Amino acid sequence: MTIQTYATYEELSRKTADLIIESVKDKPNPLVCLASGHTPIGVFKCLVEDVKTGKLDVSNWTFIGLDEWNGMNGSTKGSCRQMMDEDLFEPLNIPEKQIVFFDGTQPNVQAQCDEVNELIHQHGGLDVMLVGIGLNGHIGMNEPGTDFDTFAHISQLAEETISVGQKYFPGETKLSTGITMGLKHFQEARLPIIMANGEKKAGIIAKVAASQPIESLPASIVHMAPQAYVMVDRAAGSLL
Repeated sequence: MTIQTYATYEELSRKTADLIIESVKDKPNPLVCLASGHTPIGVFKCLVEDVKTGKLDVSNWTFIGLDEWNGMNGSTKGSCRQMMDEDLFEPLNIPEKQIVFFDGTQPNVQAQCDEVNELIHQHGGLDVMLVGIGLNGHIGMNEPGTDFDTFAHISQLAEETISVGQKYFPGETKLSTGITMGLKHFQEARLPIIMANGEKKAGIIAKVAASQPIESLPASIVHMAPQAYVMVDRAAGSLL
């Protein structure tokens, strides 16, 4: 595991984007799993800028969504897919054939998990998995207590995640379960990245850095992935 600290969110975003780009530049058909939400928006802006200026070609990338709230898809304001559409897929004009994303409105969600697991297995693992980190140490929607050997699955959300998740929606929204890539996907990815910014993440980043791998702290799986990076700005890394 490598911890990198940068002075500003902007520098953090640029360096994270560069790390991703460098890792897949020689891959014929990279599988790139990205988180939605506020943390990676700066990375997305860098990717969009690089594509629009001709520095980057993502026409051979397959984008895999990290997670989705159960009962939602891209038509729901505040859903993971809707945010990814707004922040990345639409600015890049990514065709649907290059996007793999959970649809929480479909009746057989487990079948979607099985299909994604098989796709990744056939590819030999994800090339990139970029995640944020929750205040309780969750990554994706893998809450405390999630088995480290779990692949894509349906997750029961912690109360803290339900409460914090309200910030994405225009009004109070009922949340209970989610669909998420698993912790084993993170461990097996060729480039697993945890990204965090801001003072509110300093405590959990310090806790993860000092921890042994333990399932009560999902992000501590980073210690089981020697190729992993923890990328933080100065505020998020202030307690390291």
